[in-house]
Amino acid sequence: MEDDLDCGRKRLKRCHNKSIFRQSNTEVQFSDIPEDLLGTILSKLPPKDTVRTSVLSNKWKHIWTVCPKLRFDGTTMCGVGTHHNTQKFIANVNAILKQYHDKVVEGLEIKFEFDSTLAQHLDDWVIFALSSRAKYLALDLLPAKFGLRPDRYRFPFELFDDESKSRLQHMQLSFVSFGSTCQASGFPNLKKLDLHVVHVNRKDLEDMLSNCFNLEWLSIARCHLGDELKVIHQLPHLLYLNVAHCEISRIEFSALNLQTFVYRGPWIPFYLGCALALKDATLYFTGKITLEFAVATLPTLFPRVQNLILHSSLPLKVSCLLGNNSKFSQLKYLQLKFFVRNEDLGNILSIASFLRAAPSIEKVRDTCEYSSWFLSYPSLPVFAVCAPSHCSELIRRLPNPRGAHNYLKNLYITGFAGCTGQVELLVHIVENAPKLEVLTIDRVNYFGFDEEHERQSRIKALDIAKRHLDGRVSQNTKVFTLNGWCCTAVLSSSTAQNHSSMLELKPRVPSGEQQVGNADEWSQ
Repeated sequence: MEDDLDCGRKRLKRCHNKSIFRQSNTEVQFSDIPEDLLGTILSKLPPKDTVRTSVLSNKWKHIWTVCPKLRFDGTTMCGVGTHHNTQKFIANVNAILKQYHDKVVEGLEIKFEFDSTLAQHLDDWVIFALSSRAKYLALDLLPAKFGLRPDRYRFPFELFDDESKSRLQHMQLSFVSFGSTCQASGFPNLKKLDLHVVHVNRKDLEDMLSNCFNLEWLSIARCHLGDELKVIHQLPHLLYLNVAHCEISRIEFSALNLQTFVYRGPWIPFYLGCALALKDATLYFTGKITLEFAVATLPTLFPRVQNLILHSSLPLKVSCLLGNNSKFSQLKYLQLKFFVRNEDLGNILSIASFLRAAPSIEKVRDTCEYSSWFLSYPSLPVFAVCAPSHCSELIRRLPNPRGAHNYLKNLYITGFAGCTGQVELLVHIVENAPKLEVLTIDRVNYFGFDEEHERQSRIKALDIAKRHLDGRVSQNTKVFTLNGWCCTAVLSSSTAQNHSSMLELKPRVPSGEQQVGNADEWSQ
């Protein structure tokens, strides 16, 4: 033991007054960066800049050829729209891919407006991706004006063998056709699929999706089937589903673990199986459905949704407020944006039916846009919000017990013009949300009018809101109004102060408050 201590003392003595670590005057060079790290860095650069790095060091002369992901964007490389630019793009891509011959790449992305002269080269580039063992393939060929173009690039599924199909994990196809003899089935490890403006029939798409067992993310946009889409095979890993502007009559998926569903288009029947994990639903309905139908149907389709965004043109009906038992049992955040017709301005209070169907709601954002046209110059229509800044002193009330929205903490109303229907909805929510912490009112913008008219209209709307909120708002509620043109979503009092002014209101009378109007007036 003592010998060990003596040896230790001797070693310490030898090190006394000497630097244990020898300092080096050698500076770190570019060439000292590990090759695997270089590959990651170069993969973030455009192809041109990647090639230029070869002049920085002799050791880097060929290092750019190990870049794991290749991206070619015609707009940034050479421009688009002319035959010369197309030929230049083809030459540049071929020259760079030649340097990667017999090398492994992680992915290949081509972004260029489709031209018939590209077809054979696109086939060659797909062959390159497969031979390079790529896991990611993206062909974004969408022209700027694609509406009337019947041509598409026929995607060569026949070039895929079982090995390349199993290797592919991410595929993005835009402005392509599956062709008449599609062999798209069998991508067992595909995790992400993005289809945009794709010509495909129902059978081929269903066969493809039914064999993508590990699919996690799926987007189908502007793919017109003219039929229903029914994927009966389980997709247990699917977490995200987006269907946008497709001519589809019905949607059916079996995705038990789906978490996010986004739909844009007219109302169609859709069935997502027992998607009990679904938390986020975003619905942009372009067709007309009634508010009553939405309140009765959506809770059944999304029984456990926590965040719901609904944009639509809904005829507002009073009857939907009575006798509806459908509930969003777990809904926490609700965003409603309705295009309100002039004849429905007096029925805005019926939007409260959504709040009745969501007893656990915590945050609400409500937006009303109004249908009216204003001609500022001859033959030049400019959309204008013409809801009158006028509110009756005798507002209608719902036969609703106080405290119906016990969990609501944050209310954000946009497009507030001060019309009677808006005031009725505002007062209803405020009086029945005892825990409301933040109320934000974003006043409407009057496009097409002179500045003085806009200013006076906003002042009048603000005065209407203040007059009807006095004595009704809890002393614990902070009320903010956003300034003129600021349309930023402010959902907390701390950020609201940067863009808004705070209203000073009389606090709510604890008891014995006199009501204006009565429940019978609503049922008349």
